Amino acid sequence: MKNLLLTLVTFSVLLLIGCQENSIVDPIQDTGLQKNDDPSVKNGSMRLEGLILDRTVPFTNYLSINGAIEYVHELIVPVSQAPQYYVSLNLNVNAELSNPSTPEVPVWTISEQTEDLLYVSEDGIYLLEKTFQIQGREDGMVLKCRFLVTTDGIGLNQMWLALSNDNSSIHSQNKSVEPDLYPLPPVKNNLPYTQ
Repeated sequence: MKNLLLTLVTFSVLLLIGCQENSIVDPIQDTGLQKNDDPSVKNGSMRLEGLILDRTVPFTNYLSINGAIEYVHELIVPVSQAPQYYVSLNLNVNAELSNPSTPEVPVWTISEQTEDLLYVSEDGIYLLEKTFQIQGREDGMVLKCRFLVTTDGIGLNQMWLALSNDNSSIHSQNKSVEPDLYPLPPVKNNLPYTQ
């Protein structure tokens, strides 16, 4: 009888330990989000908060944006002595766009991921203009962002709303642009964004 009781207790303990180690509800460990100590790789996030002018309506209308752009900026050092560098840039945009004056209108989402390889001089600034599709909009509205990319990092310079002529070619609208004759000040949070 003692042997039966001892065997039953041992079996129960083993069953309990075995079930705990193989739980399907444990979160999956994502090694891609761990901190990288490589100085050439910079991870960060830029907040998307504030009001953006909606030019699709005849009167002045602002839409509220709330979200973030997470980025990975990696400097690729050249093999030759030329003062040119490549920057590998990964952007992950997750934001919501809503009309604060009409809360019954649905919230539109912006969720997109992009990868770029840019050619930047050592002391230069690369102006990168990206177009992100707004999901749930039937008029083809897109969010356009202008980034300042250097060998040290990235910054959001300007963002605005625009209408796309062809929704199927949104990815072909992403481009680099020549510097403006009049430099734009950096975008500040909680201010209306206009173009």
